[in-house]
Amino acid sequence: MFWLYTCTNNMFFFVVFSAHCHCQQGWREYNNKCYFFSTDTKSWMEANAYCMGLNTNLMSIQDIHERVRSCVNDFLIQLSPTGISLWMGGHDSVTEGGWEWSDGSPFRYIRWSTGNPDDYYGEDCLSILINNGYWNDDNCESKRGYICKRKGKICCFNFCCSHLQTEDII
Repeated sequence: MFWLYTCTNNMFFFVVFSAHCHCQQGWREYNNKCYFFSTDTKSWMEANAYCMGLNTNLMSIQDIHERVRSCVNDFLIQLSPTGISLWMGGHDSVTEGGWEWSDGSPFRYIRWSTGNPDDYYGEDCLSILINNGYWNDDNCESKRGYICKRKGKICCFNFCCSHLQTEDII
């Protein structure tokens, strides 16, 4: 719970924010973020377009804490429609070796599988291996499952306010 006092025109408002996050049906919530694990396969571009159509992005991982605490590793093996890997939002299609996230966030944390990225036959898109959570640079045209990620809705009382994180409120 977060308590917020505000004063406007000599009137005090008292608002209670619950740290509980709400995700729409079919999404999995973890740490105020919502994750959508596909049950179909698409190329990286198709998966990226699909996520953007949902007002989300292909998943990015910002640091080890997000990866370790996220639900990703818990659900990878059971939810991958291909049984091999899932698309995430990383790509180096603009500049070879210049990896970036499709959501525009900084590409700081890396977890490459041994020998990767290797740009084998022009691989420019990032997939996460379901057996160990390590990353692979992959052929963007390959059909893979994918993970969309967005901030969850913070719920105030019994209704959800907006797509905020708790740190956005405080």
